Amino acid sequence: MRITVTIDQPGSEFQEKLLALLAEHAVHVEMDAMWTAERAQAYYRSLPTRARRIVAGAVAGDGYVAAEDLRDDESTSLRGHSAALKRLLQRGALRGMWPEGIQPPITPQGPGFGKVGGYAMDEDLVPVFFAALTSVEDEHEEWVRRRLTQAEVLEGAIRANEAGAWDARRAVTTLSAAGHQVAARRARQILRDLEMTGLLRRSDAAGDSAVYAVTGD
Repeated sequence: MRITVTIDQPGSEFQEKLLALLAEHAVHVEMDAMWTAERAQAYYRSLPTRARRIVAGAVAGDGYVAAEDLRDDESTSLRGHSAALKRLLQRGALRGMWPEGIQPPITPQGPGFGKVGGYAMDEDLVPVFFAALTSVEDEHEEWVRRRLTQAEVLEGAIRANEAGAWDARRAVTTLSAAGHQVAARRARQILRDLEMTGLLRRSDAAGDSAVYAVTGD
């Protein structure tokens, strides 16, 4: 008998109890912790723009991309990307996008002390992420380019003006001023995507209308 359970955005208390139950019956439980094309696509879409370059570079390099190949110039720093990739993996697991405990698809490589010499991807994952990236770019090229542009514009505006709360109305106004006409629903999606990157944090007191604050990361 095979039972597949999918839980969408479990609460922390429920998640702890479920993990404890699975641990109790671990000998009879086979954990699904494999990267699939669908999970790889979701992961790639959730990444901020520069982090996407890391994944795409590792795929293009058959499992490795050097830091110098990711820098626009010698002054460009890669500091902070490793923590952002880790947070994204944790948030995705909490939202049921992939199992908790799944291996990170991309890992920083030496030399240590906060410095990164490059990023590596397990060679078994390269074809999975290659298929995911190809599907995104080929099947939805215009859609992805438009969404990326809108997300980049809003991300830049938020980083430039961190003061105050960010909600759908403010996002729509900001994007409109930059020449992007979007509906409130699309604006809310961009804000959720930026929350996934760690740039924003949703207010607990937001109620039905999602309001975000800048985390400072």
